[in-house]
Amino acid sequence: FDLYEQCGKFLEEVQHIAKEKGEKCPTKVTNEVFRHAKLTG
Repeated sequence: FDLYEQCGKFLEEVQHIAKEKGEKCPTKVTNEVFRHAKLTG
């Protein structure tokens, strides 16, 4: 599915940003992303 590929790419970007900010994987953001994916998909 294109949606899941886009979601995966977005998650990778989010993780890169989190690493730059010195934060660990932001679970809140990931949950929001998956929620959004469920709504759109």
